[in-house]
Amino acid sequence: MHMKRPFILLFFLAANLFSDSEEISLFHDLEVVESINKKIQDQLPFLYNYTLQGGYFTMPSARMKKGGNVGGAFSFVPPYRIWSVNFQYFNHLELSGNYWIYSGIQEGNFGHLGYGDDADRAGNIRLSLLNKGDGLDYLPEIAIGMNDFFGSRRFHSSYIVGTYQFLGANLETTLGIAHGRMRGLFGALSWSPFRNLPTLIKNVSFVAEYDSNDYAHHKKEHPDGKSKKFPINAGIHFSYLDIFHVAVSSLRGKKVATTVSLNYNLGESKGLFTKYNDPPIYTVPINSDPIGIFRSEKEFTHEIAYAFREQGLDLYYATIQITSDKKKHLWLKVINVKYRKECDVRQRIEAILSSLLPEDIDIVSVVMEADGILTQEYRFKKENLEKFSERKIGPSELKILSPLREASSLPSSYDAFPLYKRTKKASVFTFTPRFLSYFGNAKGKFKYDLGFVTGPQGYLFDYFYYDLSVCYIVTSSSGNISDADRANPSRLFLVRTDAIKYYQTNSFHVETAYVQKSWNIGNGWFFRLSGGYYEIAYTGITGELLYYPVNSVWAVGCEVTPLLKRNYTGLGFQYKVRKLEGSAYKRFPFHGLQYFLDFYYDIQSLNVNLKVTLGQFLAKDKGARFEIFRYFPSGFRFSLWYTITNARDVVNNKRYYDKGFSISMPLDFFLPKSSRTRLGYAMSEWLRDMGAKANTGKPLYPTLYNERQNH
Repeated sequence: MHMKRPFILLFFLAANLFSDSEEISLFHDLEVVESINKKIQDQLPFLYNYTLQGGYFTMPSARMKKGGNVGGAFSFVPPYRIWSVNFQYFNHLELSGNYWIYSGIQEGNFGHLGYGDDADRAGNIRLSLLNKGDGLDYLPEIAIGMNDFFGSRRFHSSYIVGTYQFLGANLETTLGIAHGRMRGLFGALSWSPFRNLPTLIKNVSFVAEYDSNDYAHHKKEHPDGKSKKFPINAGIHFSYLDIFHVAVSSLRGKKVATTVSLNYNLGESKGLFTKYNDPPIYTVPINSDPIGIFRSEKEFTHEIAYAFREQGLDLYYATIQITSDKKKHLWLKVINVKYRKECDVRQRIEAILSSLLPEDIDIVSVVMEADGILTQEYRFKKENLEKFSERKIGPSELKILSPLREASSLPSSYDAFPLYKRTKKASVFTFTPRFLSYFGNAKGKFKYDLGFVTGPQGYLFDYFYYDLSVCYIVTSSSGNISDADRANPSRLFLVRTDAIKYYQTNSFHVETAYVQKSWNIGNGWFFRLSGGYYEIAYTGITGELLYYPVNSVWAVGCEVTPLLKRNYTGLGFQYKVRKLEGSAYKRFPFHGLQYFLDFYYDIQSLNVNLKVTLGQFLAKDKGARFEIFRYFPSGFRFSLWYTITNARDVVNNKRYYDKGFSISMPLDFFLPKSSRTRLGYAMSEWLRDMGAKANTGKPLYPTLYNERQNH
């Protein structure tokens, strides 16, 4: 025994030395990772130029914000006034738009009618080829870009640019080469001497740039902006909380320019408030007594219905079925009225069931319903819920053991006996603000309609969903707008460009009055029928079929809708629609028919949802519409679309293809509680008839996708 002890001590000493060595190595690796992260995150203040692109004053840089950043700005750049928006689509892709106003130069065609000063819209894009966030901090950041790449392209430029940050010297340098309005070499220096000081001036930067804009020879330049006395613009940038930004500089050696902008990362934000008004996850009381003498069916259903309601979920049906192998199967139908994310719904369901499930129930299914359609199912075994309750397994293990699955149908009365049934509300009144905007009209750069939409929604006989809404325009500046584009008249059926007439003729409209029924056919197949007044301009009947299995990242569907165009007032219909023939509008018989084949694909690694639509559009033109939806953890969504059809639509002497963007933001971003309501805005480059679609009720894919997504 005494001879063995030294060997035992040596063994444990060696083991401890080896263990300490591994621990030291682990801590060293963690320190290295932390050091790399600090280097990646350590950056000089981010600067925006006068067109709200990453840059200096008039020149761009190669730096990018994080994906999800949104900004708006006004710049006074004599002789221009520039309104700008910016959106960081990905970490490596920035999109921005500008509205240039030629101060003091009346628009040649419509200026005398009320349009005023000449103006032009521009779209810009920057693509990062090498980003500091990629981890190669010893290399410069590199980007390529195009300014004003569509439309009239008055301010078009293309360029490649590189930027390097000398963090130790608080200095940023940029060098690039461009073609177009920007011509030849350009560069910039930015010095932020106070950035390490805990004071308000830490985000002050002194900047000088070489302005390569070819003002003198650029044909579409403002006459007062052609002369350049000195090619160096110099000035100062200041930002506060990385949200508020202001810059002032010399311009062309002759003028002073300035910009003010607001920027915020809506994509990564957790909202303006924490959700402190949401109910805490269910914990007590706990009751696993079997259904019987000491726990009646009525007591159990009241317990579980109350628990669901308190958690923001509504129980509508409960039944017990005896399976073929003599097991008790509890089937529940639940509607989520509160939460945007599927994971939040699952978490609360698991907490309720693990606390209140009777011990004589072997299996429990929770089937979710949305917009009158069974969307998906959670199925749990009793033993797994018991282990979860006892903390022998966690949420991740329970999710693997009880994955999301296709919704099962309601058990028949022959196989089961009902415990609880609740009917849906016959009517719920909704109220939504209405804001319509019109840009570039001959009688004004910007017109609007402001009002609201209100009315009941609900279920008829607990079976058919209906939507009845009226809109009222409270105030408007669009009364003198014509529904015809004088400079670029549409030669298609006027199916959408006359939309303004619906709001000019009357302040009060019955906007929607339709009924819809949807079915879960099984095995990932869904179907819906709807009919009635879908929108202020159209009524019709729709049939839609969709294949979208649970846990699938893709879906395919088709829909057919015959339509009638509504009168500009009342509930009647137009059986003839105007169309330009030669130089005059004539009325032709018109019965609308739109039909589409839709493909959906969710690229989850990029947080992108793609949609391709093929078919016939409202003006009877045939083609395809491509949409890309970028979604973010905050619930913020930004989408772009582009439509190609066989319609020969011409705008500014070029064939036009419909294009535009939309944004959607969850209402709970502004609230201290969860909400499924969303706010949205969409705008096309031009309001045209090509590629137009009519609303057809509640489409299947968005209903199902919103129930299954976690963003």
